[in-house]
Amino acid sequence: MIKKIVRTILGILLVYSAVAFAIKAGIGVLPVDAAITSIATLIGMKVGTFSMLFHGSFFLGQIAMERRDFKKTEFLQLLYITLGGSVLNFFLYTVLRDVSFSFYPLRLIVCVLAFAVSSFGCTMVLETHLMRTPMEGCIQMIAERIGTTMGKLRQKIDVVLVIISVLISLVFGVEWTLREGTIIAALIFGPMFDFWKKYVFSREK
Repeated sequence: MIKKIVRTILGILLVYSAVAFAIKAGIGVLPVDAAITSIATLIGMKVGTFSMLFHGSFFLGQIAMERRDFKKTEFLQLLYITLGGSVLNFFLYTVLRDVSFSFYPLRLIVCVLAFAVSSFGCTMVLETHLMRTPMEGCIQMIAERIGTTMGKLRQKIDVVLVIISVLISLVFGVEWTLREGTIIAALIFGPMFDFWKKYVFSREK
């Protein structure tokens, strides 16, 4: 159990530090990170802090659906939420505060590496089988209840998040968070999960 918790914490650190680098690269992030960043900027809140509220709502959604069947180990998701948001704030506003990537090829490299590291960290968390992640866990539960797959429902939610991000940028003039990096993420983020699982974590087992 202790080993699983340590690996979970390490995975969270990798995921959210990588998200900070992707945001700082400034050429686009995943739809969920784009929406979180856009809304946080609009309301004047730190990105990591709003991330806690965003993912916390999915955690509460899980509790509302499962109620008494909600496992005690799933409360470890609070660690994912609070530590993740704190790490994101620390890297974005302290470590990378005065860092800028003006050379486009470098921005592209940083963005791709950030997606690779983030997918690795997320795979590490999932492969411990210690807890669900807030958003994916909630989406999976909703999908089962309405008779669809998690992939299809997640895709629809991503579309909504993209629309929200676009509207915020168009209406309020918030800096665009959906760019070419978002397309890159769509192409490599999912396959990277399979890569890490097959060539890293399966060998461990």
